Amino acid sequence: MGKAAQAQAGRDRARDARLKAARERRLRLDPDQVAREQRIDEASVDVEVAWEERAQAEEAITAAEVATAAAIERLVAEKLTVKDIVHLTGLDQATVRRLRQLGTDDDTGGDAGEDSGAPEAAGAQVA
Repeated sequence: MGKAAQAQAGRDRARDARLKAARERRLRLDPDQVAREQRIDEASVDVEVAWEERAQAEEAITAAEVATAAAIERLVAEKLTVKDIVHLTGLDQATVRRLRQLGTDDDTGGDAGEDSGAPEAAGAQVA
């Protein structure tokens, strides 16, 4: 069985070498193909990099919205109305309400009346 596996591995290497040689011959017949394949490879990598950057940007947006929601909840805890918060922050009413809902959705069910004084606790409070 070991000899059969070795023989198969040898055949696979020979096949790979022949494929490589055939590809090189084909590319010599069509030199524009090399440039085209390079452009395709570069564009594919550009897509991957851009998509990764997009994912990082989405994470940054999420973090910023969580921080904003926590700050809005601190304003609500100071007995400001949504209208007052809109006026003070420049955010529109729909955004303030959405971010307040975000704070509600993230609440883990702890007692919202408790205030430890820590910024993390303020973000979880819902007035």
